[in-house]
Amino acid sequence: MRCDEKGSRRMKKIEHHSLSDRAYQALKDSLQEGVFLPMQPLVIRTLANEYGISATPIREALQRLVAERLLIVLPNRSIVVPRMTRRLFLDIMPIRVSLEGLAARLAAPNFSGKDIEKLEKLVERVANSTKTYDAQTYLLHNREFHFAIYKKAGNPELLQLIDDLWLKVGPVFTGLFDDTYFREHANDEHQNILRAIKAGDAEAAERFMRQDIDIAAKALLPLMPDDGIE
Repeated sequence: MRCDEKGSRRMKKIEHHSLSDRAYQALKDSLQEGVFLPMQPLVIRTLANEYGISATPIREALQRLVAERLLIVLPNRSIVVPRMTRRLFLDIMPIRVSLEGLAARLAAPNFSGKDIEKLEKLVERVANSTKTYDAQTYLLHNREFHFAIYKKAGNPELLQLIDDLWLKVGPVFTGLFDDTYFREHANDEHQNILRAIKAGDAEAAERFMRQDIDIAAKALLPLMPDDGIE
């Protein structure tokens, strides 16, 4: 690359947030919110219609997700969400418990009054979705609640690790509402986490976050296809 007289490199301008980038982020959000299920084919034309854009940015976004192994290509060339196996689920859960518990502990001292008001509204929305058995709305607000906390940890590297793990487990979250006990208690730990944050109790925030993930894992584990684990 040549340099100009001032020694600065001649760089091409990069277009900020292209349509492909926005499609990529929207698809990632949908993976985390359980919109797409394991082994569900992602059809370019259908997605383009649903997102109201052309096929090209959807195709480019899907290719990125395949390259990142968040989606896979079958022999018939269909692009699908990977199957979540029992072994992979059990491998991921202790990592999530540790990282998300840590994020809650780091975040607890960093909440302003306005931040807490936002959490209160999210807890209320989660509660409403459980009363109406609305799994999709629950998953949307559940994700918003969790990441509102993780972002306040002030640790971008930790946030990225958590984000990556949610991309793997998000597609199985819809199964949470198949468990009656979970459906009736889905918001309990959220309320406990909120109380801990209001009190500035970082250790309690971590403990309740760990419990929240553990309770969900116990509800989902029976739904995982057996892959040889005793």
